[in-house]
Amino acid sequence: MAQLDRKRPDHFAKRAKAEGYAARSVYKLAEIDRRYRVLDRAHRVLDLGSHPGSWSALVRERNPPAALVGVDLQETPKYPGTQLVGSVATVDPAEIERLLGGKADLVLSDMAPNTTGARLKDHVDQLELVREAWRIAGHVLRPGGTFVAKIFDGEDAPALLDELRRSFDTFKRVRPEATRKDSRELFAVGLGYRP
Repeated sequence: MAQLDRKRPDHFAKRAKAEGYAARSVYKLAEIDRRYRVLDRAHRVLDLGSHPGSWSALVRERNPPAALVGVDLQETPKYPGTQLVGSVATVDPAEIERLLGGKADLVLSDMAPNTTGARLKDHVDQLELVREAWRIAGHVLRPGGTFVAKIFDGEDAPALLDELRRSFDTFKRVRPEATRKDSRELFAVGLGYRP
């Protein structure tokens, strides 16, 4: 039943379509930005798991001159920045930094695995993606920068959240209103990166 409900467009999906965004997830980042101003001073932005491009579109809309690099396994037509098509596990952080023109002010990750329905497996697979995002951020994020990453909540999430928390002046665990009721996702928001 939950699978059928996910296929039925909800308020956020209809709104995204009406406003020209590729996915409803844009409203999750928009809420995080409203609450923590993550896009305000982001002149160099890395978007990991950038397809279908809604988060990058919001970055471009809020901060038109920002240098923007997206990484995804799937190519996004008319991507609003520079897109690297490939795995985050093999992308070269030095290449990202070169394309951005320096260290990133903001690293975003809305990555998720192809889910299987096996909750533990999906949870573990998604946390591995977060760890890859964090590994890349460790190379490209400037001191004082911001990190935003989707995390599937579950038994291993608290340890990872604690690990991330130690590297930021301010750290928040956020569940935006646009998150589906049956979803286990939350977002880690780290402000003031301390390498």
